[in-house]
Amino acid sequence: MAEKEGEKERAAREKLDRVKRGVAEAKRKQKEEEEQAKKKAKTSVSVEEEDPLASLYAGLPEADPEKDKEFKQRMEEQKEQSAWKRFSKLAPPDTTKAIFLDVDGVLRPLTAGGFRSMMVDGEWALKSETADFISGAMIALRHIVEHTGAIIVLSSEWRRDEPMREGVNSILRDYEMPEMVSWTPTDLQRDMGTENPFLAFTERRAREISAWLNKNPQIRQWVVLDDINMADADADRKPGTLRMTERIVQTHRKLGITMDNARASVRILNGEKLPPQVLKVQPHVELI
Repeated sequence: MAEKEGEKERAAREKLDRVKRGVAEAKRKQKEEEEQAKKKAKTSVSVEEEDPLASLYAGLPEADPEKDKEFKQRMEEQKEQSAWKRFSKLAPPDTTKAIFLDVDGVLRPLTAGGFRSMMVDGEWALKSETADFISGAMIALRHIVEHTGAIIVLSSEWRRDEPMREGVNSILRDYEMPEMVSWTPTDLQRDMGTENPFLAFTERRAREISAWLNKNPQIRQWVVLDDINMADADADRKPGTLRMTERIVQTHRKLGITMDNARASVRILNGEKLPPQVLKVQPHVELI
């Protein structure tokens, strides 16, 4: 009986020892796994600190420099070919050709306004308004510059004030055109002996354009974009005033310069002789 009880105790102790060894082995394995996991996590964090995208792209194949170079070149070519551009490339500037540019009735409808007053340092100053400039007219003007490289000389009343000139330059830049190079003289007086005030204004503008051309003999071809029929000034030309009939492209006061006007202007600047580019009827506009 005592012998049997001794065997039971031995069996119980052996069983307990096996359990203890099993528990110890399990703990050892668990500890190893935890240490490996910590080591792996530490390595992963180290890599991500060096390159935050490493874990994201860890499964991708190794980079191929040749393929990468080829892909980059292909993308650049595609970007160059398919990138949306507002406008075509301009012709190189041609300083032998000039556009004498009016604004009211050419780039914007002939209406009152075009500027507003604002207070600057306690004094009233002008600020140009270009919101009513006609997009189609600006594109037509750009067509002339694009196909001739002609420089722009401001002949409009907008030339008389710096803020107004800057307004014109600003919208030229918006349409990716060069700024005006100059403007016609502002110190010439009207011929007060002329009974018709409008004709006197036309005649003075012709003298202003002529005076600018006389000081810039490099100009060989030129065109006048104006809603005024500058050919009227040829009826009684003053000495030194150049003929306007062959150079005027008259625009519609409400519509501004059109593509037909632009194409005619290109032909004139390229030296062609065209019939007078004047309107049969110009609508009357009340400036109030």
